[in-house]
Amino acid sequence: MKRKLPLLLLCSILMCFFTNIYAQDRIYNNAIKITFLSFITGSTKVTYERATFPGQSFEITGGIIGWGYDKFKVNPKGGLLRLSYKFMFFSKSLAPLNGFYVKPELAFSHFKYNASTGRTLSSWGTIMGCAGYQWSKKWFILDGFAGIGVGMGTPTELQYHHGFIDRLQCVTLTFGVKVGVAFGKKTIENN
Repeated sequence: MKRKLPLLLLCSILMCFFTNIYAQDRIYNNAIKITFLSFITGSTKVTYERATFPGQSFEITGGIIGWGYDKFKVNPKGGLLRLSYKFMFFSKSLAPLNGFYVKPELAFSHFKYNASTGRTLSSWGTIMGCAGYQWSKKWFILDGFAGIGVGMGTPTELQYHHGFIDRLQCVTLTFGVKVGVAFGKKTIENN
């Protein structure tokens, strides 16, 4: 419980800082999201997303492996990084962070964990194709996604790399749910 308290406090501060409940007619082009399911698998992931062009945005995700519930009891410690570029479908200019999307994604994880042979290092990189749906209502964002790709690196005994699963030593799978807040008023140019 002591390990979760600072994390919950940080999440609360971020939500309060970026939330403006009176701005109901704003158009947002930035978002901070937390990967909801990562807490139960031993890591904490925070994502920043920014709309760049109509129907497009980029995401960068950073994570600390070891901040979360250690479901597998292997005491993982390390980090991860994910980079992606979203192509939104059916997105309106009044809601640039809303709609179905596809995204190519690069993901890297590097961590140590307790294996059957002792403390072991695992490093893995993958390139994936993902699809999902991101729903936004005023400042609230809910993002669900799944993907498949190819990767290489040092495998783990559990085949889990805190952001993706490796199967057959080269095929990677990912899925998740992100919850967050939108902020930053988007300016609209009149033609």
